[in-house]
Amino acid sequence: MKIHAPFIAGLSLCALLVSPYSKALDAPVGVRPCCAFGQDLKTELLGIPIPFFSVENIVDASRLGKHIYNDGSQNVISSLLGLGDESNGLIFTSKGGFIDTAHVRDTADFTYYLYQQIYQHLGSDYRITLPTELRKRLIKLNKSKQALTYRERQAISIELAALLAFRLAQWHEIAQWFGYESVVGFPELVSAFSPEDLYSNMLGAITAKQVLEQQPDLSPSDFSQAMTDAFNDQLQQLGSVSAEETKRHIQQLNGQWWDHNTRLPQKWVVLKRDYQLGLTRYPNGVKNGIPLSLSTQLSNGDNNSVWAELYLHNVGNEETFNALPHELKNNMVWQPAQFQQLANFAKQQDHKERGKSTQVVKEKVSEYSLTTNYL
Repeated sequence: MKIHAPFIAGLSLCALLVSPYSKALDAPVGVRPCCAFGQDLKTELLGIPIPFFSVENIVDASRLGKHIYNDGSQNVISSLLGLGDESNGLIFTSKGGFIDTAHVRDTADFTYYLYQQIYQHLGSDYRITLPTELRKRLIKLNKSKQALTYRERQAISIELAALLAFRLAQWHEIAQWFGYESVVGFPELVSAFSPEDLYSNMLGAITAKQVLEQQPDLSPSDFSQAMTDAFNDQLQQLGSVSAEETKRHIQQLNGQWWDHNTRLPQKWVVLKRDYQLGLTRYPNGVKNGIPLSLSTQLSNGDNNSVWAELYLHNVGNEETFNALPHELKNNMVWQPAQFQQLANFAKQQDHKERGKSTQVVKEKVSEYSLTTNYL
């Protein structure tokens, strides 16, 4: 039987479009349990103080260990005690403020996972369904007849993966505020909109994006090694300091960003919140820091919505959202367009809870002048 050249070319193209890892690859499970902002944080259980136990939260950049894909599934207690496969914590940098390494790594992993899925199915009518976080998380890929070269397909898939991974991180901050618990029994209200979170998440998305742009065909283990090296490079470029120096910076913000006298998991251990969800992130806690940005416009000029969008579907567990205005609460589906409205609602409620004015409070924190002034 004679096989025609177009048929062979078609088979070759199909082979290029099928990632050997996409089917076997598990979506990142949960998040890496890590860090409420602060140092040597005291804890309580059911309102009863736990003596002789505190959460350190600080890590030295030289002791992060190897990045491990999907390490968010590890035991919460082992992570908090530093017994996990990775070491995670807060690191102060002169150009990026405080970096939460767990947030960096979580979003990097989601970028890698989404790239594998998007690359294989780009241009087809396809759904990526993720575990529910108060609402069902669904990424919808749209059907398109637009012809793409192999390189264009890679580039668009990587850009979409980084953007959507960051969108998932934005939603996680919102979900935490409304009461979501990654692990049942471990409230996360203290972490919602913490000032270092989303900058760290975007750093993870951008770092993974750069890794994939250089090496798009990495296996999970090879990606883990590449992320280890790339993250170390990023921390050096941002001007990471020693663990002792990080402690000093955090201690000087006691009473302004965090309260040493309040015990985890109480919400107001963390006093400073950043409710702004823009796609350009400025680091809190430093002057003239390095901004990070992602865009909804892809390198080919298309908006991301041409190819893929994130949807949050009502799953019938909406009592947690009862206090929302009707125009938000009654929407069966939310998208990133509603995220800032949800964050603004959270900010308003937090100001009421703390008895503060809803106006911006000008803070004076010596050389630690904040780049955003939202409490």
